[in-house]
Amino acid sequence: MVGIYYVQAADWLRAVGVKVVEIDDWETRARSSGGFAAPPLGVQWHHTASSGQHPLNDIRYMTQVNPARPVGNCYLATDGTCYMLAAGAANTAGKGGPYQMSRGTVPLDKGNTTTWAIEAANNGVGQAWPQVQVDAYFKISNEMNRRFGNQPTDLFTHNAYTPGRKIDPATASAVHGPWKPRSVNSSQSWSVADVKAEATRRAGTKPPTTPTTPTPTPPLSPIEGDDDMILMMRQGGTASANWGGWASLNGGATMRSVTGPQADAMFKGGNTYDGKTLAKVTTWSQVTWTASTADLDKYLNQAG
Repeated sequence: MVGIYYVQAADWLRAVGVKVVEIDDWETRARSSGGFAAPPLGVQWHHTASSGQHPLNDIRYMTQVNPARPVGNCYLATDGTCYMLAAGAANTAGKGGPYQMSRGTVPLDKGNTTTWAIEAANNGVGQAWPQVQVDAYFKISNEMNRRFGNQPTDLFTHNAYTPGRKIDPATASAVHGPWKPRSVNSSQSWSVADVKAEATRRAGTKPPTTPTTPTPTPPLSPIEGDDDMILMMRQGGTASANWGGWASLNGGATMRSVTGPQADAMFKGGNTYDGKTLAKVTTWSQVTWTASTADLDKYLNQAG
């Protein structure tokens, strides 16, 4: 392993009152480039685009199924539980930036290797954000930033990092509790200015710690990932026609269609489509599209 792996993070978060679950092998999990080359410059705020009804299904997708795994360092469930996914650098920011932080600038398209990523369970299209989840979000962000030697404002929402391409976190009107972020667009993405102001208020006067000094390691060639949750759907018809493409669920579905026997053979053969690995499917019943990774597991893996 190369770079910094923040294996202490679970204990740091427990110390500030966050309920933590450590997923197997999280201490050694990272993207292809390994650990962080230096203490992260800040914290990423995302939503998963799934309901979070079945956290372990989401986590399996984020750490085992997604070709760009691991998707995020932490998974924040709706009940405020933080599941530790990866101690090293993770994939979830995708293309965006540059973004200014207090200790430096997140370079263009380098959010994955320079910041810590929180993925919070929410479908992003109106699902309630319980107060316990929102409170844990701020606790995690503030404590990780403090441990990195950062300010509470050293964060970005995915929407702020890549405006126009991503909407998360959303929606603002669904946030429960006394803190209410403003929305900045028609998707009701949270105002990053409001998130920063609230993070500062909640942090109080607790000073940052001295960040860990890394051991320099030669960087590998990174593959910048993204956090799209994906699934296949069948639109109906016979086994040789009308198969749907992949849906990218980010508050609006982007569909690519493939139809006919060629598509059927491609799905059954476990090949790839549009750069995404397809599960081996031999039987399929008509379904409607959903953001649930439970349904992804059920329909994509039913045939083994």
